[in-house]
Amino acid sequence: MNLPENVSVPAAAVPHAGGRTWRGAAGAWLGIGTAPGALVLGAQVGGRHGGALPAVLLLVGGLVMAALLAVQGRFGLLPPAGENAAMAELAPRYLPATAERAFTGLLALAMVGWFGFNVGLGGAALAALGGVPDPVGAAVLAVPTVGVLLAGGGRWNAVAVVTTLTAVALVAVVAVRLPPPGSPVTFARDGPFGGLAADLAGYIGYVSVFAVRAPDFTVGLRRRADLAWCVALLVGPALAASVVGAGVAAASGSTDVVAVLAGPDGLPAANLFMAAAVIAPTLAAVHSGVFAVRRFATGLPWRAAVLAIAVPGAVLAALRVDRMLFDWLTVLAAALPALIPPMAAEAARRRRGRPPKPVPTWLWAPGAALASAFTVAGYPQAAPAGLAVSVLATAVHALTVTRRFRRVIE
Repeated sequence: MNLPENVSVPAAAVPHAGGRTWRGAAGAWLGIGTAPGALVLGAQVGGRHGGALPAVLLLVGGLVMAALLAVQGRFGLLPPAGENAAMAELAPRYLPATAERAFTGLLALAMVGWFGFNVGLGGAALAALGGVPDPVGAAVLAVPTVGVLLAGGGRWNAVAVVTTLTAVALVAVVAVRLPPPGSPVTFARDGPFGGLAADLAGYIGYVSVFAVRAPDFTVGLRRRADLAWCVALLVGPALAASVVGAGVAAASGSTDVVAVLAGPDGLPAANLFMAAAVIAPTLAAVHSGVFAVRRFATGLPWRAAVLAIAVPGAVLAALRVDRMLFDWLTVLAAALPALIPPMAAEAARRRRGRPPKPVPTWLWAPGAALASAFTVAGYPQAAPAGLAVSVLATAVHALTVTRRFRRVIE
């Protein structure tokens, strides 16, 4: 994989000679799984259900998350299981030029949003700890983080490892300090199916961007078992953190985790953990976003691409976009995952020795566009529906192509 001279990348994104095991790739996956976003997601979804997450939501959400991550992550495995390639290499192989540019631009916008969420949440935590306005806290967090990225040279890898450990500590502290009055998981049926679909959109959205770019973090893995371990390291902690977040909502009656921790019944020092814990996912967001920006705007210098993500992201952070996490995730769930099923189907076809063909745009773009439009219009149930439409269209297309092929050889 050819990288710019001063690019700082996580170790998981660099293929090793002879392949790697899951241990060499675990950091990025665990970093997303333990990020404070999962805690906030659980609090916001739990707040819709009286502080208790439906068990069926956790089960279905976990399965869908794992499926998206595993199917897309397989591209990075060594042949013959995968293609040992990152998303920047895969997109031109699988997508028509126009569709690839549109998808890459959408991915860059998603990274701007994730930067805004992470820095907004961490900045608010610093602001609560220091008694200053939220925008000041966001600036205090954003400036040094962007400085580390602009410095390049791989300097942020060690920072990411340390801050991931603080995220684990944060979840543990919150679970002990703010225990819920009852079980944060309920086995009772809670509301109609449409409500479950809307909540499911949040969990799909949480992994949607990382899932699409999963090959960046599986390049060089030897076996599918190594991929399975990586998926488990993300999905398991993310579900656990969301349960803890639901417990916070039940114990406090609020879905604003930062405000709860800063309150009289909270633990203000935990906000320091919160601020540190968002650094790893922020660095990962900028890393993926820069590749998308430079693919979309050919020839743009690395540092300019970093600023293209960080500057608008910092504005969103100052506006506290993290308070709208669930709405943001449902939009991502509608727009991005629809590409995964047709890409996976085409990859399977190529592994069987068939000649490469570009993924037809009509298999995923119409469903993603309609799902996004309905989601923005106030129907979050449309997000998982868009993914289902993509799966159905892919299956029908594969069946049609198979029948045509059989007629030709007969």
